[in-house]
Amino acid sequence: MGLLSCEKNNRGQFEKDVQLMANLECEARQLKEERFNAANEIRFMEDSLAKHHLPLSPAQSQHIDSVKTVYTLRTGQLAEKITKTMDSLFAVSYKTTEQRQAFDAAIETKLLEVCK
Repeated sequence: MGLLSCEKNNRGQFEKDVQLMANLECEARQLKEERFNAANEIRFMEDSLAKHHLPLSPAQSQHIDSVKTVYTLRTGQLAEKITKTMDSLFAVSYKTTEQRQAFDAAIETKLLEVCK
């Protein structure tokens, strides 16, 4: 009876860990898409100005630098959060290759639900 209860608790924790990592991975994918879209907008603006032989204004340059800085910071913070979370989970709960493979597979499955 005690073993069954422990297995249920472990399964519940496994599901919470999978949900956490799937949410973080989804957030990373969404951030990547945002960065891609912002880069496209910047390129489009620069190409439009170049077509008319106009330079970027100081305000436009400052805006571009600001956007780049914000995305660089957000990306770094999220990467650090993901790394620390994975390191913590691997150190405590998913120590073997088999456990990590099962965990990764469960995350990929959960991502199909979470990140659309």
